[in-house]
Amino acid sequence: MKEICFAVLLFMFSGSRHIFAQPADVLTLESVINLAVRNNPALLSAEQNIIIAKQRVSEARFLFLPQFALSGTLSKVNLQYPMALGPELGDRYLGTDIKENFYTMRAYALQPLYNGGRNKNTLRMAKTAHKQAKVNYDTVKMDVILKAKRAFYTLLYHRNLAAIAKKWHEDAAALNSGIKKDGWESIEAKMLISRLEKQTKASGKNMEAARTELIKVLNREPNYRFDIDGSLGPAAVRTDMQKSLVTAMEARSELKSEIYKAQLDALAVNMAMIRRSPNIYLGGSYDVIGYKGSSLDNSVRSSNWMASIAIHFPLTYNIWTQIVQKKAEQRQGDLKRVEVQDKIRFEIINAYKELEFRQAESAGRKDELAAIKLDYEEAFKHGPAALSTLRAFAAICELEKGYFESVYSLMLARIRLEWAQGKDLNN
Repeated sequence: MKEICFAVLLFMFSGSRHIFAQPADVLTLESVINLAVRNNPALLSAEQNIIIAKQRVSEARFLFLPQFALSGTLSKVNLQYPMALGPELGDRYLGTDIKENFYTMRAYALQPLYNGGRNKNTLRMAKTAHKQAKVNYDTVKMDVILKAKRAFYTLLYHRNLAAIAKKWHEDAAALNSGIKKDGWESIEAKMLISRLEKQTKASGKNMEAARTELIKVLNREPNYRFDIDGSLGPAAVRTDMQKSLVTAMEARSELKSEIYKAQLDALAVNMAMIRRSPNIYLGGSYDVIGYKGSSLDNSVRSSNWMASIAIHFPLTYNIWTQIVQKKAEQRQGDLKRVEVQDKIRFEIINAYKELEFRQAESAGRKDELAAIKLDYEEAFKHGPAALSTLRAFAAICELEKGYFESVYSLMLARIRLEWAQGKDLNN
């Protein structure tokens, strides 16, 4: 009886695992992009750079505020000669007349009044670096989206190709069974069927590789269960190369990054020139010195206060060399920006020409395939199936495979143009 109950419980448990198994996720192109953006380590790291740059803006604002310090010391002395305490211990002079242990407390404030605009330029540099971190994030994001789109359409292509290759193999085998043939024709027919069978297996292998690549792009576990929902068709794309060039110059984050880099270079030149300006500070401190920490009697406690204004003229040998260096770096930035503009321009031109070619190619192959299929059906109606029929069927399969490849290449050309112009196409 115990054995029967145990067997029933085991059966119920194993059945419940299938009943409550986690269903596979159905991913569209949009959900694939969202998952890739959310899970990509490089993009998450770029997001942290934005947070870091934002905090540096706050730190730059703090430079305009007065700097405060509080310190306290407790000293036990036995002096035969005068001495001076270091800055960490209060920066004080101790004479030999001090015979008792003593404590000190100091409140200190320093306010920069003028430093040639160094603090203002530091704040501007921090704000510009914050903007640059944002566009660097956009650059990484565009690359992640490109990889996600390419992986999605690659899997979609190989999935469709695997399904149709299986159908080709099955139809060819059925057609071959109804053909009368001699020994040599039988060998050729077997070779044609074998070729379609190998193509079916290769398509299945390529589909699994594309599936693994998409999982990698999504940064999910290797046994992640999912399916994709999408269509692979020769959708017409209407665009203009000049419009794409204008869009790219406005939207490409790499060019924006170079523009912010130019602003940083200009601020760096200003900072180098500011080194010639004097620095003016206003400071004050209040000290309390006592010999009995528990006593509030002023007879055993003294206080000092100080307020001063200071001016500092920098006299260094490398002021002009730093200015020349920063101006040279600024010129390098200008040349780099021109190089990026040319690079983007040629990327747009190449992507646009590739898209035009792939559109014409896919349309031509579609018409060619439709015409050949029509001729094949007409010929099949007017005569019995023969080895030449099987040959024609295999040729049509190759032609249909080429059409699918052209459609896949068209989709890759489209997403490449979208990446090159920094914005998705509307159609």
